Amino acid sequence: MATADDPDTTVMEEQHRRFEEAIAQIKAMGIQPPCLHLANSAAALTDSALHYDIVRVGLAVYGLYPATHLQNSLDLKPVLQLKARVTQVKTIAAGTAVSYGHQFIAPRELRLAVVGIGYADGVPRSLSNKMQVLIRGQRVSQIGTITMDQLMLDVSAIPNIQEGEVVTLLGEQGKEQISADDWAEQLNTISWEILCGFKHRLPRVAVM
Repeated sequence: MATADDPDTTVMEEQHRRFEEAIAQIKAMGIQPPCLHLANSAAALTDSALHYDIVRVGLAVYGLYPATHLQNSLDLKPVLQLKARVTQVKTIAAGTAVSYGHQFIAPRELRLAVVGIGYADGVPRSLSNKMQVLIRGQRVSQIGTITMDQLMLDVSAIPNIQEGEVVTLLGEQGKEQISADDWAEQLNTISWEILCGFKHRLPRVAVM
């Protein structure tokens, strides 16, 4: 299903027709396929005629839509969360440069929190100075260049942040939510690329 996430279903319908022809040819040879499968997440959400015996839902299992026009097809809820902890908190003066390349210069005195996660874990370096995270249910901005295993936050607006506090990079805290779709939109890519980027260094915790 090369174009199942496209609102124009012309190519998908042609692929479906060819699939049906192939099945007919196999059956004409006296062979009964034991199990038929065609649809990925986008196709499964688009047309039930594409379901056959099983469907291959990948992205949808994570509660993400393959395309925005499919958002009314089923009520999906993002289930994956990415969390890390604050490892250091310090006050920096106005004019202080933060992280490699000095891509962020503090415009005022601010409270900085270091978080133990970085691009070696799958947080895209290209999100440097662009992303927000959640801490105590509030959005705060990431500042400076994201490093191999650390990133920095401006937590000036939240009093008394402590080492060890949990930071949510993807997921929900309070009434706020950040998803892989948000990162993908910022980077002009797809959420699948974001999800596939998380490395083996990250512990996986299944929550039932």
